[in-house]
Amino acid sequence: MSLRSPFADRTTYLWSLTLRDLLLLVLVADLAMLGKAFLRTPIHVPGHSGLFWVSLLVVGRGLVDKPGAGVVLGGVAGAVATFLGMGRSGPFEWTKYFAAGLLLEIMVLLLPGPLTSLWKAALVGAVAHLGKLAAMLLVALALQLPAGFIVLGLGISTTTHVVFGALAGVIGALLLRELRRIPMFAPPVASGAPPPGMPAAPGLTPEDPG
Repeated sequence: MSLRSPFADRTTYLWSLTLRDLLLLVLVADLAMLGKAFLRTPIHVPGHSGLFWVSLLVVGRGLVDKPGAGVVLGGVAGAVATFLGMGRSGPFEWTKYFAAGLLLEIMVLLLPGPLTSLWKAALVGAVAHLGKLAAMLLVALALQLPAGFIVLGLGISTTTHVVFGALAGVIGALLLRELRRIPMFAPPVASGAPPPGMPAAPGLTPEDPG
């Protein structure tokens, strides 16, 4: 009797995501939120923590390059953030990270090229981080916070969220490039194609199996 690893199962459970995909996305999202919760930096600038968690969301979406992966990342990150009591939005804390994951997904699908592209990753990171800020402002309005509080630092917060989000995207793309060198995280090879770096056998092509 042969034992088959459940990670080798290609059954899809959500959209086109397999069990391995979902577990990897959950792991990355958990790491992003735990890092944000427990890693403290002396930078007192709005949005600076996005350098860590946005870059990890970019890495996660790049490792699982399938539609819907960004939404799963944002949903799991939001659930963890709410469970840990992060932020000041109470039960609405999840909306920040879900919005970031949703916009990350949309940008990845709209922009051409892989997430290892620095310009694409920078745009994806900036928009995703702005999504978190927009959700935070909408929650503040829903909770009827004073309008002056919202407008006071909006211009500065928008600028810093764009800058830190773009930098996080670049960091994520660079990390993704290095992770792609590891066979476990290498992109899938087309059926019949030789592994990366290996020449095709003489006289044998994927279209001509012999």
